Amino acid sequence: MRNRQPSAYTQPRRAAARVLLAIACLVGGMGLTTGQASAHVVYGDPLNVNGNQNNYVSSNAGWLAGQNATTQTDSHLNRFFKFELTETSAVDFTISSISGFQYVPFGTTTIVTALDDLNPGYSLFTPIASDLSHDGAPYPGQTPFATWSPFALPHDGQPGAPTDPNSQKWGEYRSNADFTMANDLGEAPTAQFIAGDGTSTGNSISGTYVLGPGIYNLVVGGVNQDNLDTVFSNVVASNGCGTAGAACDAYTAARIGRGFNIQFTAAPVPVPAAVYLFGSGLVGLAGLARRRMKASA
Repeated sequence: MRNRQPSAYTQPRRAAARVLLAIACLVGGMGLTTGQASAHVVYGDPLNVNGNQNNYVSSNAGWLAGQNATTQTDSHLNRFFKFELTETSAVDFTISSISGFQYVPFGTTTIVTALDDLNPGYSLFTPIASDLSHDGAPYPGQTPFATWSPFALPHDGQPGAPTDPNSQKWGEYRSNADFTMANDLGEAPTAQFIAGDGTSTGNSISGTYVLGPGIYNLVVGGVNQDNLDTVFSNVVASNGCGTAGAACDAYTAARIGRGFNIQFTAAPVPVPAAVYLFGSGLVGLAGLARRRMKASA
């Protein structure tokens, strides 16, 4: 539904909002790689309120995989952003695939050109995942992982995460529900799902939301079923890429980066409008989202 401005709407002041990048995409075939900079949610430097940047996400399936309540998904197949609002604001963003984006996978000196076929999906959460959070960090009541999960393997000098032969749990991220993910300091907030959307056929998607003051995660991932089938079948067949061979190679290839651009703006909502929105219980709900998708060229 298109978000119509109230009749009392006036040209807004610039919102006190920030957009920061969180590195949450891994490289190579292993579920975790050496070094926290690549293996964990690490928030970067602030961007402008009206943020516009190019980036990439691993695979074309992270958002779609996160729809599965049983397996959940590897958070490293998604890209985490965070932004802060100091007052009730309308946020507007567009995520579009791009061509030619280049990156250097962590731990290598090789320049990789990301693919341009991202079918983007996004999810909004608050509160946000703690800095240095990662799949596999223990917290009370944590469900054990499947034995084939990458996080069952010892990594970075740490033992593997708890496993259960009957478990089908792949990772800890959910793109359509609350999720809990800890860091090694024992911080394990539960991020509460606000809204999300994705396109399996297009290469661009937009959203508009009215949100109250707070700090939010905007998480981006892919929505391609064929890519998910390839990634999932090969992560299982290769035992989390703990076994070298064709399955691990296929898993690694399917996780190559997909380039995208994100444009983000935030503007305060005038006080009368904010009172109306809060009073009607609509702030932060998906009913206020404006979904705009463009098919790939």
